[in-house]
Amino acid sequence: MRRLLAATMFLAIGITAAACSSSGGSSNSPTTTAASGGITVPVADGVPVAVHAGDTNDTTQYLKIDPASVKAGKVTFTFTNEGTRQHEMIVLKTDEAFDKLVIDPATNKVSEDKSVGEISETDKGKVVVKTFDLAAGNYVLVCNIEKHYGQGMRVAFTVNP
Repeated sequence: MRRLLAATMFLAIGITAAACSSSGGSSNSPTTTAASGGITVPVADGVPVAVHAGDTNDTTQYLKIDPASVKAGKVTFTFTNEGTRQHEMIVLKTDEAFDKLVIDPATNKVSEDKSVGEISETDKGKVVVKTFDLAAGNYVLVCNIEKHYGQGMRVAFTVNP
């Protein structure tokens, strides 16, 4: 009985968090859910994509993705911050090579003009799940916190028709 009650409360927390989340994109209607303790519960179905963010030292960081391509439609990203500091994930729709985006020397960031959505700054050890409706095309996922893109936090992502 206690397990059923705990499971019901956990689901209620996830649904409440999802209902309170706000959309950060124009046409994407992302869905985010989060429960206490950094545990996330997806509310919307989408093709699952795992993204791992981290840092190996002060100047070398990474984004890893699996799978690197999916079919167009709803895509549910599970973003795991394995690093020692905050990281984020910006989804940029672009035909530019993932490692050739221009870094603004004044901000040490790349332009977010082609952003179709994001998972905002996420603390170390936390997991965030967010669903986007993505059109076919080429994308680059980046952490755009100052210097992070230049230190390796970028990965190519393809959405097929």
